[in-house]
Amino acid sequence: MRRDVVCLLIASLFTLGARAEMPEAFAYAWPIVAPPGGKAYLVELPQDAYAWAVRDAGLGDVVVVDAQGRQVATGPYRAADPTSHPVTLDAPLRAVPSAVDGVPGARIQRSTNGDIVIEPGSAPASGTPRTWLFDAHDEVAPERLEFPRPDHDVNLTVDIDVSRDLQDWTPRVRGASVVTLGKDADAVDARVVKLAGPAARYFRVRVTGGDAPWPTDGTAAVTLSGTVEDASARDEPVLHWLDVPVTDTRSSGQGVDYDYRLPAALPVSAVRVTLGKSDSVARLDASAVEDSLSSEALGTLVVTPDGTEGHRPLEVTPRRRDLIRLHSATPLREPPHFSVGWRADRFVFLPEGNGPWRLLVGSARARRPAWPVDDAIAALRKSEGAAWRPDRTTLGPSQEQGGRQALAAPAVPLDWSRPLLWIVLLLGAAVIVGMAASLLRKPKPGTPPPDD
Repeated sequence: MRRDVVCLLIASLFTLGARAEMPEAFAYAWPIVAPPGGKAYLVELPQDAYAWAVRDAGLGDVVVVDAQGRQVATGPYRAADPTSHPVTLDAPLRAVPSAVDGVPGARIQRSTNGDIVIEPGSAPASGTPRTWLFDAHDEVAPERLEFPRPDHDVNLTVDIDVSRDLQDWTPRVRGASVVTLGKDADAVDARVVKLAGPAARYFRVRVTGGDAPWPTDGTAAVTLSGTVEDASARDEPVLHWLDVPVTDTRSSGQGVDYDYRLPAALPVSAVRVTLGKSDSVARLDASAVEDSLSSEALGTLVVTPDGTEGHRPLEVTPRRRDLIRLHSATPLREPPHFSVGWRADRFVFLPEGNGPWRLLVGSARARRPAWPVDDAIAALRKSEGAAWRPDRTTLGPSQEQGGRQALAAPAVPLDWSRPLLWIVLLLGAAVIVGMAASLLRKPKPGTPPPDD
């Protein structure tokens, strides 16, 4: 009897735990409208999905489920390799003034259309420049660089670096020789440097040995040969533009800061600015604010009142950003009009299970498994041809699932083993006490029964 009571109590406790309803694992869902018969499907994240995707999860809380709510093989979409064609171009060499000891050197930045802007340092430079820049005006995978022919003998040693944004530089060649000796049949003319590596737009030449013979007025040009991607064949998402109103204005140092908070942490890849009718010209330094102690410099925009300069976008490294600050060294009569350009992250999924499928986004604990989707897409491209692309889909209206509760940190689950152990021990002790009491009430063997 007592054993049955104990078992019934334990079973009841487990039943109560099993009946406790858990909140929805994901914040929001979007129905996916997919054409029938596709071998794989492409989904672009809508703008409002970024408001729910946990930033620290790296979009790992983006999944696709079938009609039964089971996840299907999904992963980030890797664009097909673009086609390319050879190109040869001439680019002027831009001299960077040498720095003077104890005085800040030249400031190098991009204009709104990406051109190189070199602002000299506080003190006039002296001596032959050791650093030179040139702009290919497109991202070129370099193969060959030919330096201009000097009018006298030259023996140089140069290092060559490349960059996509004029901020982060990658070494490409070290200790290359540039030599021209003589002018007759025995002359030495070694002005070509072989290059290789990923495409880049900006190139930096640092003279490590000898004196550069090139004029500093930009009349000398190098000849760069390589390959560029065909823009028409690029497999990339559409660039969306979003106007962002100013959210805060404050004085900062010698100027004014204008803050623009985005509706969500979007993968911003470009920014552009125009001035109000009351302002004529401004120079604005753009930065993405990470927190109160750190920020990321994006570049400088020089804008004019008619917008001919500021309307040209400043391209930046694609990254999720939600607060961008413009700093003007001089106060403006009204905040600048600010816009961000962003490209949606794309995911590809295989049509497993039964449709219709749904896109789920936003979870503090659920994550997408590491499906081998890249291998599956590579196999499809091999069998279907290089021009094959996953079928595009559209999304229906968003549907709330767990909402903000799905984004809350998961509560520490109750460890039922400890209370159950105490309950079992207490019940066992009660049984033992009951058995002992029963034994004490029994008469000893040979003891006569008590008189009535």
